Amino acid sequence: MSRLEGGSLTVADATLVLETLKGDKTAFSELYDRYARLVRAVCNDTTRDLSQAQDLAQEVFLRAYSKLDRLNEPDRFGSWLMSITRNVCREYRRGKFRDRHVLVGLAPDENEPTEKENPGEQLLDLKEALSKLSEKERLALHVYYLQEQDAEQAQKILNISRSGLYRLLARAREKLEQYLT
Repeated sequence: MSRLEGGSLTVADATLVLETLKGDKTAFSELYDRYARLVRAVCNDTTRDLSQAQDLAQEVFLRAYSKLDRLNEPDRFGSWLMSITRNVCREYRRGKFRDRHVLVGLAPDENEPTEKENPGEQLLDLKEALSKLSEKERLALHVYYLQEQDAEQAQKILNISRSGLYRLLARAREKLEQYLT
């Protein structure tokens, strides 16, 4: 057992990994429930397409399940899963960019409004600013703020020290502020 979460005691990732290896499929379901939102968020950050992100997330969990017996440190499941996620996203980018046709020299449409008339523009600006951050900075923001993981869990997932996590978050926030102003 690990920490209290929402008033209930949760089982440690390592325990769930070991139970999965013994054949308990519900244990892997629990791991999936814990990490699916984060994996989908990282995949969506790569694809910018929810349907494609869901497909990539499914690929991540299939690979994790099939290679679970190769995980030497079951208590590091979160960071191991994130490395699989990054690899799947890298493979996606390689395939996507190889097939992409780039149009160069197109002038912007002069009829497009220059002022932000739509409130959704702020969200678009934020997404664009986030895309300018490094992969590790975006992942830190996703884990700590969007997934609401505590610092200890976030540092394990990112495989960095606590002070490294705080430096990474501070740097990401500073860059976001610069991009948005």
